[in-house]
Amino acid sequence: MANSSNFQTAPCDALMEYNELIFRDLYLHHPNSDKDKEKHTIIRVNGVSGFGATAVNNWEIYDGDRYDATVVAHGQGLHISAGNWHNTFSMVFDADRFMGSTLQVMGISIEDGEWAIVGGTGEFAMATGVIFKKLYKKSEHYSIIKLTIRAFCPLLKGSWSLPAKIGPWGGDGGTAQNMIKASRRLESITISSGDVVDSIAFSYIDEADQNCTTDRLGGPGGSSSTIQLAPSEFLTEVSGTISDGRCEVVESIQFVTNIQTYGPFGTQDGTPFTFSVPRYKKVVGFFGRGGLFLDAIGIYLQPV
Repeated sequence: MANSSNFQTAPCDALMEYNELIFRDLYLHHPNSDKDKEKHTIIRVNGVSGFGATAVNNWEIYDGDRYDATVVAHGQGLHISAGNWHNTFSMVFDADRFMGSTLQVMGISIEDGEWAIVGGTGEFAMATGVIFKKLYKKSEHYSIIKLTIRAFCPLLKGSWSLPAKIGPWGGDGGTAQNMIKASRRLESITISSGDVVDSIAFSYIDEADQNCTTDRLGGPGGSSSTIQLAPSEFLTEVSGTISDGRCEVVESIQFVTNIQTYGPFGTQDGTPFTFSVPRYKKVVGFFGRGGLFLDAIGIYLQPV
């Protein structure tokens, strides 16, 4: 008889809390022949229908449709001809803080419709949801499928809550940058500015109580100022202006805490933006776009 201590059940009378995942504008590259390393047929069948044919896939998934887009995930698994092509694969993420996390995906067809998300690991543990897909472009050798992912992940006891992304405000120049580790508390913010905001960096305490400092987001110019937050100090508002004209960058930025106001840094001639931190939420970091200047700025929010 099996040891009963190995099989445990327990009542759960509390409402579950979830992180919501919304990933837009992902592009899956699907080869249309076996002459590519991303697809290989392992079972071939005779007959007109092709019923039972099986292929393995390692599809590349990009974060945009431009020539400089980055591979952020791979679709690794099988597709089998069973009336329709049935797909079963793991979407393995390669980029930033989602590195190594997976979504488990099932469904039919490749070009249009929906796939089901039936599980996940890492940041996406126990995920459920849907991937909406639409044919974006087709050539003799490749089909490009545009993906929109929407899923929910339960917050496991003792786990880090995936932060919400607010924004960004600004233009689409420069290179995108995200925080790559879990942040528990924002410690300091360093801003370099002149006529505009040249760059921003910050330090934070991670889930292992280690102090981490991010790379600079933006360019090397400007005069540097560092805001050192007290242990009980937290942001209540972030505001600023975005430059008008063909090249949009963050022209000025200001931080308000429960204790005082810092800034504005830069000049205030452009289009204003303001974000007031909701009650029971806290700012734990920033993301955005940067090149020679700070092109865009966004905020990571966590529950208090």
